[in-house]
Amino acid sequence: MKDKLGKGMSRRELLKFAGALAAYTAVPGIPGCVSLPAKPLPRIDYTRGLVIKNCSVIDTVSGALMENATLRIRGEKILALSQRDDIDAPGAAVIDAGGRFVTPGFVDAHCHTTASPVFTMSPLDMFKHATMQKRHFVASIESGVTTVRDMGAFPPLLHGFMKDIDEGGLIGPRVVHCNSILNIAGSHPDIPVSEVSVFAKPASLFIGMMMTNFEDTAELRRVMDENARGASFIKLTVDNKSIFPRTGDIPCYSDEQLALIFDYAAKQGLPVACHHHRKWGFDRMMKYPIHSLEHTVCDALLSDAELDTLVKKGVSVVPTLTVAQSYLFDEAYGKIPDGFDDDLMREELAARRAYLRSDALRHCDPDLHAANMDVLRYYRHPGLEKLWENHIYLVDPAVYFGIMKYGMRNVKRMRDAGVPMGVGIDAGMPFCYFGGYYRELECMARAGLTNAEILRCATVNGARIVRMEDRIGTVAEGKLADLALFDRNPLEDITACRTPAAVMKAGKILHCEKSFPVCRLPESRN
Repeated sequence: MKDKLGKGMSRRELLKFAGALAAYTAVPGIPGCVSLPAKPLPRIDYTRGLVIKNCSVIDTVSGALMENATLRIRGEKILALSQRDDIDAPGAAVIDAGGRFVTPGFVDAHCHTTASPVFTMSPLDMFKHATMQKRHFVASIESGVTTVRDMGAFPPLLHGFMKDIDEGGLIGPRVVHCNSILNIAGSHPDIPVSEVSVFAKPASLFIGMMMTNFEDTAELRRVMDENARGASFIKLTVDNKSIFPRTGDIPCYSDEQLALIFDYAAKQGLPVACHHHRKWGFDRMMKYPIHSLEHTVCDALLSDAELDTLVKKGVSVVPTLTVAQSYLFDEAYGKIPDGFDDDLMREELAARRAYLRSDALRHCDPDLHAANMDVLRYYRHPGLEKLWENHIYLVDPAVYFGIMKYGMRNVKRMRDAGVPMGVGIDAGMPFCYFGGYYRELECMARAGLTNAEILRCATVNGARIVRMEDRIGTVAEGKLADLALFDRNPLEDITACRTPAAVMKAGKILHCEKSFPVCRLPESRN
C-alpha cells in the first residue's frame, strides 16, 4: 500500500522529481505546454482601441440588463458604455457580439493554483502534474474567471507563474495571494510531518511549502514577516478537529499567537482570512477582526444573532459548497448515512456523480482523475475507521455531509441577513478541479439564491473580498475591461455560465469559444 500511496520513493528519486518538476514548470514554452488557448483568438490590433457592439450588459449590482449596448475600450479600461452605435473611436477595432450577454469577469475567491488536485502522487506522473498546474491558470480564464484569490501556495512556484502571466508567456488571471498558509505545525491539514517530510523537504528547496508549520511563538514572529512579503492577506486555519477520520483535537493557535497575528496584520494593512469547518472555530474567530470566513460549518445552523454579528463586523463568507458536494463520499457507507437522506442530499449526490462522469474528464488529466476515483476504494477496504492507522489520508465524509446539510441552509440565511458572499470551489483540491467554477454557481442556485444574487457574489462581492472593487466587479466606465460573454442570459439560466463564448482580461481577449466578426472603424469621420 505504501507504493500505491506514493511513499515508497527513495530520497534520490524524490530530489530528482522535485527538481525536474520545478524546472519543468518554470519553462512556459516547453512542448505540450497548455499556456496557449485551445481556440484561435480573433486577430485584433488593440493599439487604436476596441469597440464591442450589439451586446446585452448585465449590471451585477442591480441585476438590470442593458440591451443593444456598446462598449468602448482603450488599453486596459472601459472608456464608455452606452446604447449608441456611433461611438467616436476613429481607427478602433469593432467586434459584433451578436446580442450576447456580458458580465464582469468572475472572481474565484478561494483556490490553490499550485496544488496538484490528487489524493496520491507518483513520480511517473511528474509531467502530468506540471501540466495540470499550468492548466489551472488557463482553465480559470476559460471559465470566465479573470481574478483569483490563492488561499495557500508553494510561493516560489506561484511567483514564477505570476511572472509568466505578466510577461505573456502563460495565459491566466491576475492573482491575489497569501503565499503560504500561516499554520501551526500539526493543524489543518494535519497529515503527520513524518509521512511527508521525505518528499516535502527536498521539494521545498525548489517550490517552497504550502504551510508555514511554525512550532512556537518565537518561530511565528519570524515566519510572519517572511511570509507576508508580496502577500495581499494572511490565511489561518482555525478548527480544533481534523477533517480526517481520527479522534482527538488538533493543535490550535494560542491566544498569544492570535494576538500577535492580528496585531501584525493591522500594522501591515493585511486582511485575515480563516478556514473553518467547525462551529468551534467560527465562535472563536468572532472575537477577532477577521476579513473573511472560508467554507461553512458542518455541525450547526448559525443563529440570527451570529448572522447579525457577521454583518456588523463586515465579514465576508466564501462558502465553497462545491467542496462539500465533491466529498459526499457515500462510497464509505454504501448508502446515504442516517440523518442525511433527504431530497437535497440526493440532488447533490446526483450532481456530484454527473460531474465526475463528464466534465471532470475535461478539467483534469484523465489518468489523474482515474487515480482519484481508484483511491476511493480504500473507504471499503481497509474501511473508514482504519484509514488513519493505515496512513491513508482520505477525508471523513461525515464532515462534508454535515457541511452540505447545514451549509446550504446557512448560505440562504446569510443571504437573507445581508452577509456578503463570494464564490470559490477550493480549486486545486481533489475533485475540485479548475474549470468547474460554474459548479458553485449552480450549488448556490439550489441553495435558494437568485441568479442575479449569484452573479453579484461572483463579481461585485468577489471584487470587495480581494479589495479591488475600484477596478473590477462591474462593467462600468473607468473599470478594467474584464469581461465574460455568454450565448444565453445567465439571469434567466445560471447554467449559461458553464461555457463562456469569450473572455477578456484587461482589455484583451484571452479566450474565444466561437469566432466573432471583426472590422475597423474609419480613421476619420471627415
